[in-house]
Amino acid sequence: MRDHFPVLESCLYFNTAYTAPLSSFLSKWRAKDDLTYLENGDTYKTITEKKYFEEAETTLAQFAGAEKTTTFITANFSSAFQNFLIHLPRDLHFLVLEDEYPSLTGIVDDLGFTSKKLPVSASVEEAVWEELHNNSYAVLTLSAVQYTSGLYFDFDALSRIKKAFPSLIILIDGTQFLGAEVFSLRESPVDAIFGSTYKWLLAGHGTGYAMLKPSLLSHLNISEEKLAATYDRGQLSVKSVGSLVFSLKQIIAADFPKLIQYKKQLSTRMFEELKNRGLLSEEIAQRSLHSSIYNLQINEFVYRGLLEKNVRCIKRGEGVRVAVHHYNTQEDITTFFKIIDALL
Repeated sequence: MRDHFPVLESCLYFNTAYTAPLSSFLSKWRAKDDLTYLENGDTYKTITEKKYFEEAETTLAQFAGAEKTTTFITANFSSAFQNFLIHLPRDLHFLVLEDEYPSLTGIVDDLGFTSKKLPVSASVEEAVWEELHNNSYAVLTLSAVQYTSGLYFDFDALSRIKKAFPSLIILIDGTQFLGAEVFSLRESPVDAIFGSTYKWLLAGHGTGYAMLKPSLLSHLNISEEKLAATYDRGQLSVKSVGSLVFSLKQIIAADFPKLIQYKKQLSTRMFEELKNRGLLSEEIAQRSLHSSIYNLQINEFVYRGLLEKNVRCIKRGEGVRVAVHHYNTQEDITTFFKIIDALL
């Protein structure tokens, strides 16, 4: 797939966690779709809107092992998450993590839910386990992959938690996760996943999703029709929804599990080489499980040097965030470490 991302020829693109590049495949599809709009005007929306939404829900549910009837297309993570939380009783007590994606914790707070923010450590799964045993919570919500550090919450630990606390509602932000890992909502301990699609799903800007287990709606006594009516509020870009359909089909056709297997090889190498150079925080370096997002503990001089060498990266938290995806190569990583070793 690398050949279809022109920007990769002009830089070391390690910024998928910020935004994915646009593929030539999708660019050509959008041009064709614009021509349809140009020639048809209002009937473009009449004809394509229902078709795109139907295909988006079907394809996304297939891709993520979810039920189509409880899969909803939204504008972004924030709208997906908020439009579900407004249906919850306000007396539910939330457990969240510190340094979470601000929109996640902000929505919980703005809607008036009480919550406790748990510090993130190298043994964060055990900390969550102990906290749930010591205090009462109705909802655990967290990013499957933390957007700043790249910390990947162990789904085996989530399964253990769900088994011990079957009534606990587990909600995850999948923005930095879905499209970066193989996932099935149906087979997971997660009750619902929400996210934006412009990063690892390569769909461009303007779409997000909410996918919920029917059992969660039954548990909360929320009808599918009522939830669908909530998600139907507001106008989404028809082209953006069509772009999501197109990108998902491209990923599936390219053998997504095989792409992720290759990405894991890149991720493992990147993690080990960064760890050996002491460029990861202690809490991350101690973990055996990690995502393909890394927060480099480097100074301003090194960061500026990376930018001057056309390494696409971004400041996040106290470090500089880089990420690898399946369109990166071993050669990309080799070149990256030549640059960073010279700067260090």
